[in-house]
Order: sequence, then structure tokens, then C-alpha cells
Amino acid sequence: MPAKEFELVERYLDEIRKAAADAPDAERNEFIEEIRSHIIDRLAVTNDVEAVLRAIGDPQQLAAQFTSQVGLRREARSFSPWSLLRGMLRWSVAGTAGLLSFLLAGFGYGCAIVFFSSLLLKPLYPDRVGLWLGPESTITYGFWDGRLVNSNVYGISVRPAFQLSLGTLGATDGPVREIAGRHIYTIGVLFGALALFGTTLFSRWVMRRRFGPPKQNAPPMHEVRAAGSGLPR
Repeated sequence: MPAKEFELVERYLDEIRKAAADAPDAERNEFIEEIRSHIIDRLAVTNDVEAVLRAIGDPQQLAAQFTSQVGLRREARSFSPWSLLRGMLRWSVAGTAGLLSFLLAGFGYGCAIVFFSSLLLKPLYPDRVGLWLGPESTITYGFWDGRLVNSNVYGISVRPAFQLSLGTLGATDGPVREIAGRHIYTIGVLFGALALFGTTLFSRWVMRRRFGPPKQNAPPMHEVRAAGSGLPR
């Protein structure tokens, strides 16, 4: 490779290296070497190095997409609800599958919050927190506002005909009755744990299914969306 072409290629790769500084060194270096190999292959067909680099894409965008892929792979290995939700939120902007997964995970973790927070609120508001039976066979685990007319119960509500709500199904037209009694603590611990761990396992499963199993290697170049149309897929 002539000295001028070599300098252009190295400058291009150095821009990617600097822009992807947040990625682990091993993965970043492997990705850069893959791009270098691709450039060399293209230069065997054409001597126009500037055209080859333009076809591969803007180095800043390429580095940003690579860093995002690495981050998503790392978050897919996490057991932290916050990391998993953050990864799904980033994935949600890419399409319907990511958005749906994020909404399902958010609902699951929301249910866990309701169950566990009710355990803390029950001693403070013993007559307001419980498992409530309302009109139309509505069952709600959560907090009753205490009103006898047009009352609301906030939490996880289920009503026949497959109505499910995290929040409230609206004001009731009749009285509500607490039906769990002292078993409210058992319900909160059991279903809170199921919601927390079940949602975490689901989130890890969909993230790993989409972004691949845990591995030390950098994501292949074809998994990184190129800014230009000349990047092979």
C-alpha cells in the first residue's frame, strides 16, 4: 500500500479508535482490525482509497454504532433491572420488537414495585392497603383511597374479560372489600419475587436472543449498522 493511502487508512482507523474510547480495548481493537481487513480487501479491487472509506461510512457514526452494540451485549448479560431496562430502552428506538419488550419489562418491574411497596405501606396504612374486591368482580392489590363513593384503588387491577391494569381501572360505583387479611404479606412477598425474577429472566432472554450470547469478542462488522451503503452485511 503506498504511503499516502496508508496514512489515510490509519487516520480513518484512528478516528474510530478515539471515538470508541469507551469500549473495552480488546473488543475495540478487534473491530478496528476487521475494518482494516475489509479496507484491504476493497483496495485489491480498486485503488481509490477515499471512495472505499466513504463507502464504509463516517468513522464517528461507525464508532457510535459499535459502542452501542457492545453496550447492549454487556447489558444483556446483566442481572440488574436498571441495566436491562436501559438496554431495552435503547433497543426500543430501533423497532417494534424492542418497544414491545421494553413495555413488557416495564410492566413486570412495575408490578414488582407495587407488591414490595405495599409491604412497606401496610403497617402505616393498615386499613388502606390490601387485596380489594370491588364491583364487576374487580380485584386490586394496592392502595384504597378510603372514599365510600366513587372510590379508587391504585395498584394491580384485574377484571373479568381480561382487563389488566397497572395503576387503576377507574373510580368504582360501589364499595370495595378487603379479602386477603393477614395473607397480604405472603401475597406481596411471593408475587413480588415472581414479578422481579420473572421479568429479569424474560428481559435477559429477549436481549440475549436479539444481541447474541455472552462472549468476549467484539460484535462482527456486519452487526454494526454502517452509515454508508457500501458496508457489507
